Amino acid sequence: MLDQPVVAKLGHPRRVLLAGCGGGYDVLGAVPLRTALVAQGCEVHLASLSFSYLNGLAAAQDPEHPNLYAVTAAARSTTKYCPEAWLAHWLGDDATVWSFDKTGVRPLAAAYRTLVGRLAIDAIILVDGGIDAVLRGDETSLGTPSEDLASLAAVTSLEIPTALACIGLSAELRDGIPHAQVFERFAELARAGAYWGASALVPGTPAGDAYLAAVEHVFAGQADLKQSHVHKVVSLAARGEFGSPAPHVWLSPLLSMFWFFDAHAVAASHRFLADLHATDSIWDVAARIEAARKDLAIRPREAIPI
Repeated sequence: MLDQPVVAKLGHPRRVLLAGCGGGYDVLGAVPLRTALVAQGCEVHLASLSFSYLNGLAAAQDPEHPNLYAVTAAARSTTKYCPEAWLAHWLGDDATVWSFDKTGVRPLAAAYRTLVGRLAIDAIILVDGGIDAVLRGDETSLGTPSEDLASLAAVTSLEIPTALACIGLSAELRDGIPHAQVFERFAELARAGAYWGASALVPGTPAGDAYLAAVEHVFAGQADLKQSHVHKVVSLAARGEFGSPAPHVWLSPLLSMFWFFDAHAVAASHRFLADLHATDSIWDVAARIEAARKDLAIRPREAIPI
């Protein structure tokens, strides 16, 4: 599924960090990419900006960076939210999903820098469940941007080849994101040479089957806790479901497509990402986003003729 320019654009890396950028379940989108990269001979590590209370779990806190944790299957619980632990359990073989507390860009970048050095990472692929992270900032709605933009700002400050992979286009209808503006952004990035291809999740392939199995396993482990709307609808779409079974849901093949971009180009063309680099808390990130939006000419909603 990765027969796309993205691997060559990253310099054919040997050690790749796949990182969920939007919090919690976003790291599930890394599973099919991991399957494909391992098949190509890459060493792959997983990371996640976590929504979990990591101090309350059996997760090893890094002594140098207190917002960095080594989450393994030992941290899994049916009563405490931690999809990263259930993903580690599904991966087996003492797998670790490196997890970051929700912080501002400065401490997040420092933790990423340490992890990249420790694991000798050659390239990073940030994985967004949805398409918030690719937006440039002046769209009608940005969805839930704080965690996505904190991750994008932190990782692109490291001067390491980085791709942004988005899956779940149209999963964020309830957030009011106009998809005419999404496709306009894709086109803008394509003109800049920053669009690196697309690929579909297909059941019956190793990558597609691994993704569906991992989502099912993690959802089962967190059955009585919050689950991911994005990965629920992506899974349904990948299995061929179509239509609108609930308000603000439209199932189509678009949901199960990966879209790949040059993360540095996405960051450089963002309207206010640079304002977030000096933040220490996620609340500061959210406040700066709100302030920046007040000074922007927000584009009105548009329709597309399909």
